[in-house]
Amino acid sequence: MKLFKVYLLIISTIALFFLVSLFFPRHYKFEKSITINKSVPEVFSYMNNLRNWENWSAWNKTMDTSMYVFYNKKTDSLGARQYFNGNILGTGRFEISNYKPNAFFSYRLMMHDGEVNAGGTFFFTEKNNATELSWVDSGDVGYNPIFRYMIPLKKNSTEAAFDEGLKRIKENLEKK
Repeated sequence: MKLFKVYLLIISTIALFFLVSLFFPRHYKFEKSITINKSVPEVFSYMNNLRNWENWSAWNKTMDTSMYVFYNKKTDSLGARQYFNGNILGTGRFEISNYKPNAFFSYRLMMHDGEVNAGGTFFFTEKNNATELSWVDSGDVGYNPIFRYMIPLKKNSTEAAFDEGLKRIKENLEKK
């Protein structure tokens, strides 16, 4: 009888964990923007070249000093890829997956041999002879209760990485 109560407690806890997760959102959207005092074509050209990402991305050698980065022949526009391998980030790649010159481009990020997949989009808008650069990450975590619980944690870390990345992009472009 005692063992039955233990099993019932474990099953009830798991069921409660799952039921509570259903009240958490399954869709997420994080967006940050910055104004850069350069033209849209200049900002787009800089951002579109994956070789420049090492200079501003949060996911670079400052996060993982063991990281090794290499590229396919195409380093800008649709199909461009940046590959990386490091002790912390594992093996993965960035790939430009959708593209409209001087308007937007989307990328896919695959890490840890494809176990972790993410993506985002950069939007470029002209504002008073400057560029408003917006970085958007959105997705659907489905019915996985663990991922639903993690959305608020992901929000804070993602927005902090976006803020830092956008600040570095602005600094790199405006010092040119």
